Amino acid sequence: MVGLPLSLSTKQDWLNAVDYAKAKGEGKGTMQTRLSELKNNSKMLVLKAGAEKKPPEEQTPEDFKSVDDPNCEKIRLGFTDAEIDQLIGGLN
Repeated sequence: MVGLPLSLSTKQDWLNAVDYAKAKGEGKGTMQTRLSELKNNSKMLVLKAGAEKKPPEEQTPEDFKSVDDPNCEKIRLGFTDAEIDQLIGGLN
């Protein structure tokens, strides 16, 4: 592999990219940013029960609540917050 891949599809892809950044010393900041985004992108907005009858054009941000996304990439790949923090710490 030459450089960091743009697409990381599996947990092993992520681990390999982190190992590459550590070994070559390039892309550490990029990987830290990508790992932080992976960790923090785990919420989704869901329509509140009281706003279900409102037409879409009348809905406002207050009509939605933030909940954990069971299909987020972090969960799909099998990462925990502690694992991601450990990977980020290893890049310092």
